[in-house]
Amino acid sequence: MKKPHILTISSLLVILILLLGVSGCADRPTPTPEVPASSPTPEFTPTATQAPSRIVLFDPAAQANSAAVTVINDFAVANSLVFETWTDLAGDLTGLKIMVVFSGLDNLAEVAAGNPQTQFITTTQNAAPSANISTLAANPVHLAFMAGYLAAMTSKEWRAGALISDPQNVGLADAFTRGGEYLCGRCTPKLGPILFYPVTYTLEGANDAFAWRTLAQTMWSETYANSVYIDTAADFTEVLDVFTDKVLFSSNLASANLASYDAILGGDVTSTLQTALPELLAGGGGKTYNARVGLQVINNPDVVSEAKQARFNEAAQALADNMIIPLRVP
Repeated sequence: MKKPHILTISSLLVILILLLGVSGCADRPTPTPEVPASSPTPEFTPTATQAPSRIVLFDPAAQANSAAVTVINDFAVANSLVFETWTDLAGDLTGLKIMVVFSGLDNLAEVAAGNPQTQFITTTQNAAPSANISTLAANPVHLAFMAGYLAAMTSKEWRAGALISDPQNVGLADAFTRGGEYLCGRCTPKLGPILFYPVTYTLEGANDAFAWRTLAQTMWSETYANSVYIDTAADFTEVLDVFTDKVLFSSNLASANLASYDAILGGDVTSTLQTALPELLAGGGGKTYNARVGLQVINNPDVVSEAKQARFNEAAQALADNMIIPLRVP
């Protein structure tokens, strides 16, 4: 009697197992793959191209000699600067670290004030230093001293003279005389007029061609000076005509009469630039650099021979080294 009951239970268990199997084989939902969130693409913002750092030689009158140009170019290469030479101020001063001004920039103070990022150094005489303007020129007293030395060395019978203006009253006439005396001591000719040379004639106030020509004629008639230094104030054609066939010197590199002079004196800026440029690049401006006196132009090497040049340079170096006191020569 119990056997049918057992079969019934077994059948139910089999049916239940089959149902569970069918349920397990039913389609399962396919999981949707997660799509990774994409990062936003950054927008490209173009940046302005930075102007290269530069050093400029401003030299409209072509006064810089090849040695000075080489010094500036070598400095530019060593410091990754672009070197440019300008003859006018039409260019953009952006990125300009240093401008070396040899001549022709009459409004230098205005330009420097408008470009405080640039250090300027000028060889112009009597330029005023400021925050970003440095000067590089020969000491005027040293220049007058060496002019006297050179005039005496190239004169006949020591008859050296000078037409000098000294508006600052720094003793330029005395320095010229001491320069001649440093070379020749008691400089007196054997024939008349017997005077103590070198001689100096000065003029203040009315600095025009007529006044200087009159003074030149007086000097010639009184002294027969045959080697004459003519400073910038007296640099007129009318004055030079008084001394035809005489030895003439000047320190005016911008002279309209440049070819009429046997030689032009000035500051030997080459070695001094080597000292000044690193300081300027570091931002150290407003300095005064005193250049040794040198012969910037030699138009007549027969008069100013290599031997005389060497002797001149030796004395100029001693002067720069303070081994000579220009206003007190024993």
